[in-house]
Amino acid sequence: MISHFMIPARACQTGPVKLLAGRWRPLALAAACSLAGGCSPAAVNCPNDNPACPSPPPTYQADVGPLIAKYCSRCHAADGGMPKVRLQSYDDVTSTDGGQKTHVFTQIKACQMPKADQPQPTAAERTTILSWYACCEANGGTCAR
Repeated sequence: MISHFMIPARACQTGPVKLLAGRWRPLALAAACSLAGGCSPAAVNCPNDNPACPSPPPTYQADVGPLIAKYCSRCHAADGGMPKVRLQSYDDVTSTDGGQKTHVFTQIKACQMPKADQPQPTAAERTTILSWYACCEANGGTCAR
């Protein structure tokens, strides 16, 4: 099985790299990082999980929004370090303009965001965000508010 993964260290941001999933993923990632000039520890230790949509599904307002505010909104704001990618609201996080919804999911899944020098979500918080996205896909792209 092949999965899409972005190498998280700034020096490694050379574009998408296709890696083997499952038990070979850590070895493939280590090799890709070595070829790219090194990667952050977060990339190597990033869980290769695809949480299912739980019942009841998480909602943006109660579950995901507070996590986005805690871990993303400081930099992803009009006056933050990444003002072009705003993550201030449900509409920002679920926007399909320029593939933003997919990009946000991919960055969180790959442990690329938040950046390594920023506070990181716990495994449970990360799973909440990823499972919310799984519910979005299960509902034809509509995410629970």
